[in-house]
Amino acid sequence: MSHIFVDTDKTLYKGAKAGKSQAKAEAKMQEVVKRIIDKTSGFTTTKSDNAKGYTIMLGVSKVEIAGNKTKCSLTGEIRGYPGGHMISTSMNGNGAIDGTSEGSLLDCVESVAEALVTKSVPIMRNYYPMLEK
Repeated sequence: MSHIFVDTDKTLYKGAKAGKSQAKAEAKMQEVVKRIIDKTSGFTTTKSDNAKGYTIMLGVSKVEIAGNKTKCSLTGEIRGYPGGHMISTSMNGNGAIDGTSEGSLLDCVESVAEALVTKSVPIMRNYYPMLEK
């Protein structure tokens, strides 16, 4: 069996709710997906001619800076690749980091994205035989 492909095109990540940090938040989500997927046995982000697998779409849904904390929420979905059929829309995560800098925001985005992508791996692994049909 070939590796399960996960698309990491930069257009899959939405960070508008991160304000002026939008581009950095989007790049951080993309980096997290690549890092986790490429170190997971049986998965790859390297596209081949006959690639089958998934896209993981992530977006910053909320940012709140109060006191000395930065809180963030991310949502996401898993779609089949190619074709884009819906697999899961129930990806939601929240985090909080000490500090109020842009670095704190990016740390929060990274932490929540890591949790969401890690939780998506078993879903993708279990559903994959259905993509092969």
